[in-house]
Amino acid sequence: MKIFDSYRKGAYYSLRRLTAVVVIAFTVLVVISLGVNLRQLRSHTRELAKMEALTTFNKDQAFRLWATSHGGVYVPPNETTPPNPYLSHIPDRDIELPSGKKLTLMNPAYIMKQAMAEYSELYGVRGHITSINPLNPANKADEWEPTPTRAIRWEMCEAA
Repeated sequence: MKIFDSYRKGAYYSLRRLTAVVVIAFTVLVVISLGVNLRQLRSHTRELAKMEALTTFNKDQAFRLWATSHGGVYVPPNETTPPNPYLSHIPDRDIELPSGKKLTLMNPAYIMKQAMAEYSELYGVRGHITSINPLNPANKADEWEPTPTRAIRWEMCEAA
């Protein structure tokens, strides 16, 4: 009987030890898997955000290049779009059609600034045009912004 009792105690001890090793190994495996998955999720989310920002930036660049290729756009002046004082040196800034309708010139930067101000909530993204040598002091680059001639800063708009 003593042999049988000592065998049972040894087997019980071995089973407890094996169970502890399996539980520890499983826990380590779960923690490693969680870490790898979180890292992949963070990387994937960052890549999606970069792609979204680049898409928005490229769309705005295409729109600005289109306006630039046409030398700006003439629109009827109103409270939202008064004649641009920073274009007062351009002789044809304000024109009048034969019908008597008055138009004012919007340069590409002015178009983009107004579009970003009025429609940023539409898609939840807003931009800010900056320049080292701006015509409009409101377009001056902040100290922390990069130093190229022009940079566009994108921010996520807060939900209303």
